[in-house]
Amino acid sequence: MRAVPGSYREAWASVTRNRNLRLAQLSSLSAWTGEFLFLSAMTVYAFDQDGAAGVGLIGFLRVLPATVALPWLGALADRVSRRRLLVISCALRALTAAGAAAAIAQPAVVYTLLTLSTVCHAAYRPVLAALFPTLCTTPDELTGVNAVRAILDGAAALVGPLAAAALLAAYDPAAAFVAVALLAGAAGVLAAGLRYESPRPAAADDQGDRAGVVADVAEGLRELRRHPRALDVIVLGGGQCLVRGAVTVLAVVVAVQVTDLGRPGVGVLWAAFGVGGFVAAMASIGAAGSARLGTLFGAGIAMWGVPIVLVGLLTGSSVAVAAFVVIGAANALVDVAGFTLLQRLVPDQTLARVLALTEAVFSLALALGSLAIPFVLTALGDTGALVATGCLLPLAVAVRWAGLRAIDADIGVRKDRIVLLRRVGMFRLLPVPAIESLAQRLGRSRVPAQTDVFRKGDPGDGFYVIESGRVAVIDDGREIRRLGPGDAFGEIALLRAVARTATVRALEDTVLATLSGPQFVSAVTGSSATSSTAEQLVIGYLSEDRERHADPPRADPDPERGTAPP
Repeated sequence: MRAVPGSYREAWASVTRNRNLRLAQLSSLSAWTGEFLFLSAMTVYAFDQDGAAGVGLIGFLRVLPATVALPWLGALADRVSRRRLLVISCALRALTAAGAAAAIAQPAVVYTLLTLSTVCHAAYRPVLAALFPTLCTTPDELTGVNAVRAILDGAAALVGPLAAAALLAAYDPAAAFVAVALLAGAAGVLAAGLRYESPRPAAADDQGDRAGVVADVAEGLRELRRHPRALDVIVLGGGQCLVRGAVTVLAVVVAVQVTDLGRPGVGVLWAAFGVGGFVAAMASIGAAGSARLGTLFGAGIAMWGVPIVLVGLLTGSSVAVAAFVVIGAANALVDVAGFTLLQRLVPDQTLARVLALTEAVFSLALALGSLAIPFVLTALGDTGALVATGCLLPLAVAVRWAGLRAIDADIGVRKDRIVLLRRVGMFRLLPVPAIESLAQRLGRSRVPAQTDVFRKGDPGDGFYVIESGRVAVIDDGREIRRLGPGDAFGEIALLRAVARTATVRALEDTVLATLSGPQFVSAVTGSSATSSTAEQLVIGYLSEDRERHADPPRADPDPERGTAPP
């Protein structure tokens, strides 16, 4: 481990020492192992019952109903407790899977229950992804969480099918469905153990409650219009899913017709894909502190396309295997960076519905890609189809490169602001969504030396954090205290709804980060931990000020004096 970069170790440690994150990741592992087991078992069941037509029907029932339900499930997740929704979805998943096992001799009933079970699971990923920011304390930790999730998804993709194979060989699909029910139940129990404080809804949300879920879905679409950078991520991710759908067909073409790998080569190519994904997911943990998530995401999208072009042009077996390793690595990079970007670019109040809409778009793009590629193969031939498909993503990234760079610039500025805000005691316990929101709203003010920031008796309309410089707090001609970089002031008037209780004067040229009164009050009163911390600070300041009033008068501070008073 000595060779591992510090950011890599820190990301691992932050995920493993956070109880909520451990429970959430284990819940995800259990749920997704069950999903991959479920996919294998129900495909075999459908083939046994109705042959290839049954497999096609299962594919349709897996995609369309869940895709239609996702926007509504996402809207629901922004209205109720996300933990509760995770538990309910897992419980319903367990019940429907167990019901399918009990009704194994009645295909129509089994197909119906399998469809309902898939819809229940469809809510799991976007709801958990929307919950992760609340469970994290820093944006860097969030990137590490998504990387660990990608690693565990890869493990689930391996363990689930192997478990299905063992159960199907020893028993029958009913046994596999029982295992799915047990795994879903375990995922729900783990999710029920999450302990966190949900953000307190703002009063403005009442009107939204009356408007209903339909309005919430529409609000999710409007949210994307208000955050075009998030829309860029979804559009590029949708393009990647379109190509991925095509690659599910092209992998067979490459193995059987383009190279000499043959039919077994299809498994070899997807195994290479899995190896690349695992390695990249491990490596992406070390990128937890990166402020270049936008360009990393774009690079991953482009890396999906370039190897496909090379396979079409070079047509060698070793080239094809190496290309799928690179594609797998690119897929993991896109997954980690893409979800992290959406979690950071979209407000927590609408995050679940935006992520659910994203999943719906991605599912449709996958289906469209797999449906369209046979026509492309007919029109262009094997080589032409590979080159044309591979060129789509690098071209899309080139078109949106400026937007990705703008995302990096925004995240870089926001990262510096978050570091500053975390130095303020009452903000240290804020979850990622709250601190990100404050960082986005942070203003800046330059105050010349010997200028008052505000005076005693002024209305309290802002909160200040010192970026650089020094200020003195003065009451009735006495210096009460001096403050420097990382210190904050202005909270007493805002939290007590009174006029300024003292004058604050810059001792030297000073740069202040500023928050409006409503923004500050909303953030601090949004959780019990920050509210309690802020109240204790205010009580301490007021008590200290009362004691100092009994001291002999001290003149206004001398800006040349180099040490702060006691």
